[in-house]
Amino acid sequence: MKRFLRSLAVLCGITASCALAQGSYPSKPVRLFVPFAAGGAVDIVGRLMAQSLAEATGSPFIVENKPGAGGLLALGEVAKAPADGYTLAVGSPGPLTIGPNLFANANFDTLERLQPIILFAGTPAVLVVRNDLKASNVQELVALSKATPAGLNMASTGTGSLAHLTAKYFERVAGVQWTHVPYKSSAPALSDMAAGRIDVMLDSMPTAGPMAKAGKIRALAVTSARRAVEMPDLPTLQELGYKGFDVSSWYALLAPRGTPAAIVNRLNEELNRALAKPEVRERILKLAAEPEGGPPERLAQQIRTELDRWGTVIREANVKLD
Repeated sequence: MKRFLRSLAVLCGITASCALAQGSYPSKPVRLFVPFAAGGAVDIVGRLMAQSLAEATGSPFIVENKPGAGGLLALGEVAKAPADGYTLAVGSPGPLTIGPNLFANANFDTLERLQPIILFAGTPAVLVVRNDLKASNVQELVALSKATPAGLNMASTGTGSLAHLTAKYFERVAGVQWTHVPYKSSAPALSDMAAGRIDVMLDSMPTAGPMAKAGKIRALAVTSARRAVEMPDLPTLQELGYKGFDVSSWYALLAPRGTPAAIVNRLNEELNRALAKPEVRERILKLAAEPEGGPPERLAQQIRTELDRWGTVIREANVKLD
């Protein structure tokens, strides 16, 4: 009898969990917090996820932009929300894996406070140089960097940005040292590169790619593990011998830690289904991003890997905010 009752309790728990995932959830509007201002890539992808979930469930998924503290303001608010699936966070490497390492007073443990749901899309970075630099490939760039006593100048989108840390990571694995020139955004940095004032930069495909295609600057490689759809002729750094070099900007969905597995799995399944739709994939590709997907654990592993990587890079390069 006891064994029967235990089995019945387990069955009831499974049934309740399935009902929660497939029936009662969501029964009211769901809030998706975006940690940056409207109009940027994280916001656009967040709205695509919200639209996909709303269409799949028949319930509103409302995007709320809450910039501040490098994105940690929004993530902190989501982490404190009830773990019931009605408050979610759209995340990217900056607030999820760089900010906790970079801000001394952040006190934000990403995986202890947030539950990964899905790695939705990713955007590779591209290694670019000015057209008249005497380096037609990565091997020549490394050789030139080592032979230049004062060091080539390297632009970034600001101290502690993904572009800056990706460059520092490359310096570390390639054994070179560049002079960092921080800018407020990609546009002025790439314009200065086109004018011959900047030597090298590792910037995202949506901004650097079009200028390289237009012949204003020269692209040498992409930083992702696989070749980019946007520029398929460019080799990856891994192909060129930098084993394990896999850096991209990416877009993900998370919930407060403790959110029921049934809800997490429902959201994950619906977004994976959305990624299989040609119209969703086309919208992602138009952003010069690429569809990802997979189980929640894939995102969790991505976060773990990058927390460790960027922590090491920040410490070894002594990166500090001004």
